[in-house]
Amino acid sequence: MKIVRGRRDTGSERDTLRLNPNVLMKDIMSLTNKDKIILHLCADTGSDSLPYREAGYDVRCIGKEIGVENFHPPENVYGIIANPPCTMFSIARTRAKTPRDLREGMKLVTECLRIIWEARFKNKLAFWVIENPRGYLRQFLGKPAMTFMHCHFGDEGGKPTDLWGYFNFPRKLFPCAKPARGKFNTESAWYNKFRSPEKRSLASPKFAQAFFEVNR
Repeated sequence: MKIVRGRRDTGSERDTLRLNPNVLMKDIMSLTNKDKIILHLCADTGSDSLPYREAGYDVRCIGKEIGVENFHPPENVYGIIANPPCTMFSIARTRAKTPRDLREGMKLVTECLRIIWEARFKNKLAFWVIENPRGYLRQFLGKPAMTFMHCHFGDEGGKPTDLWGYFNFPRKLFPCAKPARGKFNTESAWYNKFRSPEKRSLASPKFAQAFFEVNR
């Protein structure tokens, strides 16, 4: 039996999938890339799903223009990547003009989960993942399946990032030195280099590629 953190591959599971026409894994795996629908939720830049787009997958970004709250998934979704806004969950939110509103922050997280469930009710998903910088979302979704930093995959910076879901784990390639106390994230050179929240929210390119390689 092969075990991968976040997902277990067993013979009995495969047999169950073959017996249920609603979740036939062999049908999913026989699809060509152009037929594999990847939903990228809360995505206005699409940096996390870029490797799928470059490989010819049918990537559909659901951002502010559509709104995940207005979206229902089509049939035969292959995989889902969700990046709900971290604004209300960020541990760095200490000087915001408006107070932290966790109820407001959970609205789009809940919509992402709804879409994942609706897609899974229709057919077997090859993978799904919810990503957020390490913060207060842990108090709602529990301990993440995986936490990584950009430097684990050879990109610049720290930015501890949590992942929840059903997916194969990309292997961390490099150790990351623990930043000195008082220089974690908000005072780091990486944070100061990428001053805008939009730039800081971009995925680590090498992590995105590594995730794609083990979740094709």
